[in-house]
Amino acid sequence: MANSFAVNIYPVPTNGQTDEALAVSSAAVSFSTTWNDGNNKFVVLDIQSNDVRVTFDGSTPTASNGHILYSGQSYTWHVKTADAASFIRVSSDAVIHASGFTV
Repeated sequence: MANSFAVNIYPVPTNGQTDEALAVSSAAVSFSTTWNDGNNKFVVLDIQSNDVRVTFDGSTPTASNGHILYSGQSYTWHVKTADAASFIRVSSDAVIHASGFTV
């Protein structure tokens, strides 16, 4: 399978990469970490408190624009997806925790 890495089943944290806890409020925010730095291959993130909306196309997420990511869920994204992401809270402030991984 050309598009899969079997080792992704058992992710390896990127050596020297610091996790990021992103506070999400009423103004759109993005990760301050540049995940696509040549070391990371993907980003594991979870929504730790309250739902958020996210866009990837450069538009600003709003109450009616963006995908909803639900509190308590985790996601694995390509580094370019994480770098393009912009978040806003759905109703209450939220926290997203993200970690970089390699293969």
